[in-house]
Amino acid sequence: MKQTAGPLRTFLDERRDTMISSFFSLASKAVSTESQATSDRYVAWIDGVGAWLILTGSSVSLGRVNGNVSPLIKTPVSEPEADIALVANLSRSHAGIQRIDENYILNPKSSVQIQSRPISYDTVLPDSCEITLDDSVRLSFSIPTPLSATAKMTFASEHRPRTSVDGVILMAETCLLGPSASDHILCRNWSESVVLVQTPAGIVAKSKQEMQIGGRKAGASDVVSNGQVVSGDDFRFRLEPLI
Repeated sequence: MKQTAGPLRTFLDERRDTMISSFFSLASKAVSTESQATSDRYVAWIDGVGAWLILTGSSVSLGRVNGNVSPLIKTPVSEPEADIALVANLSRSHAGIQRIDENYILNPKSSVQIQSRPISYDTVLPDSCEITLDDSVRLSFSIPTPLSATAKMTFASEHRPRTSVDGVILMAETCLLGPSASDHILCRNWSESVVLVQTPAGIVAKSKQEMQIGGRKAGASDVVSNGQVVSGDDFRFRLEPLI
């Protein structure tokens, strides 16, 4: 395949970054401190791509699912489940991750490693690192674009949540879906990116191409509510809130 020439490629990349920056600037004006403090959870079901868990809170917990994943581990049903609850022999609250400004702080509560190094105190997560919980559960952590503090986590071992998803988005105001490697959720066959923006009213979807939400033409500030389908010429996804 013929590759785009250097100067043209640079121009296209800069044009795309300018477009994304405008979305992120809009998001920073729309998101209030109160809305950032919530811990809403969604699953994005994306046609031809897969499913992603999206967490909008600034603090999330990691641990095992409620129920008995091992006859040696008993979990009272009444105990709250971790935000990222995995089918694995972990503590119920094994670790926590808190976003402070543009940094993600990992708080170990049981056995945790970063890049195979055991940690026992709050530690800033470096970009493109691997987190290991209890020697067997491995998670890849990255911040795909410097234009957003949103991070993503994928599963490097076979351990998954009860609801099968391909990864987890730790959403800081915005989440970018599209065909670029710097998008938070890679959608290879899309022609344009879609930006999910967290607002006090809920999640708003924005794109350069015309979209429909729930079968109707999307307005500039229409909130994607309760499982509505968002679609365009070459994409379709559903954002389902989790209780």
